[in-house]
Amino acid sequence: MKTSIIIVTHNGLDLTKRCLESIRAHTPEEHEIILVDNASTDGTTAYIRTLPDVTAVFHSDNLGFAKGCNAGIGHSTGDNILFLNNDTVVTENWLGNMLRTLYSDEGIGMVGPVSNFCSGPQQVPAAYTDLDGLERFARERAKHHAGLSRRLNRLVGFCLLVKRSVLDDIGPFDERYGIGTCEDDDLCLRAVRQGYALLVALDSFVHHVGHAAFREAGIDMMGLIRENKRKAAEKWGGDIHELLLAEENGRKSITISLCMIVKNEERTLARCLESVREAVDEIVIVDTGSTDRTKEIASRFTHRVVDFEWIDDFAAARNFAFDQAAMDYILWLDADDVLLPQECAKLIGLKRSFDPTVDAVSMAYSCAVDEAGRGILNVRRIRLVRRSKNYRWHGAVHEDLTVCGTVLDSDIVITHRQEHGRTDRNLRIFEKLAERGAPLTKRDLFHYARELHTNRRYDQAVRAYLQFLDCEGISPEDRIFVCGTLADCYHHLGDCDRELDWAFRSFRYGMPRPPICCRIGYHFLNKDELQQAIFWYKLAVEAPPPANRWAIDNVPSRTWLPHMQLAHCYFRAGDYDQAYRHNQLALDFRPNDEHIRGHMKLCRERLGAQTAVDPTLA
Repeated sequence: MKTSIIIVTHNGLDLTKRCLESIRAHTPEEHEIILVDNASTDGTTAYIRTLPDVTAVFHSDNLGFAKGCNAGIGHSTGDNILFLNNDTVVTENWLGNMLRTLYSDEGIGMVGPVSNFCSGPQQVPAAYTDLDGLERFARERAKHHAGLSRRLNRLVGFCLLVKRSVLDDIGPFDERYGIGTCEDDDLCLRAVRQGYALLVALDSFVHHVGHAAFREAGIDMMGLIRENKRKAAEKWGGDIHELLLAEENGRKSITISLCMIVKNEERTLARCLESVREAVDEIVIVDTGSTDRTKEIASRFTHRVVDFEWIDDFAAARNFAFDQAAMDYILWLDADDVLLPQECAKLIGLKRSFDPTVDAVSMAYSCAVDEAGRGILNVRRIRLVRRSKNYRWHGAVHEDLTVCGTVLDSDIVITHRQEHGRTDRNLRIFEKLAERGAPLTKRDLFHYARELHTNRRYDQAVRAYLQFLDCEGISPEDRIFVCGTLADCYHHLGDCDRELDWAFRSFRYGMPRPPICCRIGYHFLNKDELQQAIFWYKLAVEAPPPANRWAIDNVPSRTWLPHMQLAHCYFRAGDYDQAYRHNQLALDFRPNDEHIRGHMKLCRERLGAQTAVDPTLA
């Protein structure tokens, strides 16, 4: 499969040389280069004549970008046409990754790369200062976005890959736009209205100087854009950019505002925004008093950085952030959250296929991950809401987003990667509320007790939880959680009887949960009551994940942890075969855990000793 690379030049000799050098260095795929020179006066014409491996087309006048590209199409022989500005530098796998995206579905008509300089979502933050840095940056970005793409309504013409069959169907560039601008928008609109999909290959990066030919010629860019937008409006009956935004294969894709509240998040904010920026259409950052580089970092991703005076009320700050949103739906994240590349791709896919009757979307939340990046403490939260519903946050601390209507439970996973250590900030807010005599609601009591427990004030946590349990209308799931946490409080207070009592009380409200079973098993293991301990650890292994979609799923308590404890139980009981078996099951989950590996070695030694004494065991 051959790709015809068409480059239109009008002066800019050094830029053209650099562009061609990068193509030769990074394009192993079958291709031809067609150079169309629009009356250059700086030696470009003479240089092109020296190139034996290109097809050259020369014009005596500057006919503009559209006519130049169309002339190149007439001399092309490839299955695909790639329009490329001469002020670009391509990078490793640029074309291969775009071709893979272009042919990933027969309905895809055009593909573009991401870049450091272009309008719209194709522009990404680029942290390099020279060409050596460019190569490293592009390679690292490709690794993190391998195989990912994003569907758009509009691709920018600085680097545009099109199937020849699509151009045969919709026609070439419209030459009414003269020197340039809007001809790429016009081509995209025709493609979309003909039913073709337009995608950005997120793992293909092309450096772009931007507007080099216009600056060289002293052209009034803004005046040219205004004039060509007027021509487009005459042709299409409206603003061409608005028409492009309104269409995607005959169906409007939803738009998303990302709304975040931040304070002193310089260590995590860029990571968060980079992980999600491909999926959102607007980023709103509400800063509540940062004294570090947080606002500077935010401004690299968005101009919507707004100050909010902190009043010890998270709900107030989040509601203020939501009020700044302008898109169809609002997504909220914290600065230490990330969307892994495959999850970002899922969110982009959700936008394309979104059911317009859905008011809110829940997503899984991995509060903690293991060494392999797998979620080990998972909950589900509402993350995406329809802006027009005006949903509000409630609660000064551990704020809650109250929603109604149609809720979609998605399989998108948001990962929490905490960098800051735990603080008593939330607890201090509750204490200030108490000092002011503000009454604590039922949910306030629940979260106040959690903060006391987190800050190891176990006596006070017990009192707060008991007060919470006296409230009306507590869900079974919350009662199970409180029973487990009260058991933990009494464990730390050294009261084993009450610890066991509260663990058993949780069974009044639902099936035994793995964390509770492990706690009871540990109680009996410490008392050397091995058969009872084995019973409870087996129950933890056999228990299914919580049926309630909003329940906390503590993965270790139903996987490697009970297997490891069963290995200890059987080892103490002298059943080394069973000890070895459960040790191996634990190791399957945590292959690099030194404690598990060490115990496995002990099991092998004991089994070997048994075999030496009684060969029938071999």
